[in-house]
Amino acid sequence: MSMHICIYEDSGCNNLLPMAYVRPVYDLFCGMVSLQEKLIRNFPQASITLHTRSVLEKVVRDRYPDCLVNEFPAGLEEIVFINGRALLNPETELNKLGKNQSFIINDTVVAARLSGAELTMPVETVQNGITFDLDGTAFEKQKIDGVLVEYIWDLIQANGDQIRSDFALATRGSEESAIDDVTVIHNQNVFIDKTAKIMPQVIIDGADGPVFIDRSAVIQPHVYIQGPVYIGPSVLIKAGAQIYSGSSIAEGCKIGGEVNNSIILPWSNKAHSGYLGSSYVGSWVNIGAGTDNSNLKNNYGAVKLTVNGEVIDTGLQFMGLIMGDHSKCGINTTFNTGTNVGINCNLYGSAIHEKHIPSFTWGSASDGYTTYKLEKALSVNKIVMSRRKKSLKKNDEELLQNIFQLTIG
Repeated sequence: MSMHICIYEDSGCNNLLPMAYVRPVYDLFCGMVSLQEKLIRNFPQASITLHTRSVLEKVVRDRYPDCLVNEFPAGLEEIVFINGRALLNPETELNKLGKNQSFIINDTVVAARLSGAELTMPVETVQNGITFDLDGTAFEKQKIDGVLVEYIWDLIQANGDQIRSDFALATRGSEESAIDDVTVIHNQNVFIDKTAKIMPQVIIDGADGPVFIDRSAVIQPHVYIQGPVYIGPSVLIKAGAQIYSGSSIAEGCKIGGEVNNSIILPWSNKAHSGYLGSSYVGSWVNIGAGTDNSNLKNNYGAVKLTVNGEVIDTGLQFMGLIMGDHSKCGINTTFNTGTNVGINCNLYGSAIHEKHIPSFTWGSASDGYTTYKLEKALSVNKIVMSRRKKSLKKNDEELLQNIFQLTIG
């Protein structure tokens, strides 16, 4: 019998807001793919159940119509449960787990092979769409290497290494890239899909890490790219842009200016001048021309960031902006170190914004903040998505309505 894997969400998802408002934690992007894709890629013969919070269940079913969501095939005698926050090393061999044994990272169970009576609790919890953990179980635990994502900045920190490991897997057995009219440093560390368009006077620097340019991407003239960097499908990098190490730009984004050690999720735009550093940007975000974020305090101290109303010391010297899905900012907007912007915000003004901005906020630091009306926000979302020939599905709209009620009341 082939292995059956359940990728599950635990209570740690709450520390990954606002990104986890609109997606399960395993759909967070790091390196060249999502956490879920890494797990599925590493175990191609396994059948899969995706577990998610009940509020996301309909949305996840829409996104993965061929997957089991919060349910299992009949007659399973054992299941391997994998924590959706885990970045497991590619060489981790789950099939070496014995019955009712587990792997742990930082004392948290990240994978467990359960059978018999041990299946009762997790199976029922999955079917009810409730988060759970397996830390309190009595079965044997074995420490393994890997990353357990506790906060969004863990993904930023891991991104360079994840690009390296994803690049190695993605290019295994691939033909050498055809590169013309481009200056390439360390050609063996550069892969350009044959459908990508690289214009003259582009410099691609693979000296410090790999650069992967995916299908149908367009790189305009006078762009500098310093690996490790991932440029996703149909991404447009505009003339003169500088993309520095540790950056991942996912499908359909339009990028200009300077980007450093940042992750930008699909269909977002930072199309003009301005600096984005040590940041994580959701989908369908638009960053106005001349917008800058700080990622380093003047005293070079550790950056603090508010998560779920609690101020967290990241322990990092460099930490920039977190901006949730569907949020927008106008020209010359300025963000401080460690700023957390929620879902569907509309911000403007050159005065430095507050460091914690709840979802569905409209305004500026100088004019003050008010509620971004739900009907207006949804209308803008639909217009923005239609420009990319996408639509806001009914279940996604209902999810945004739930987030509005949760945030505004």
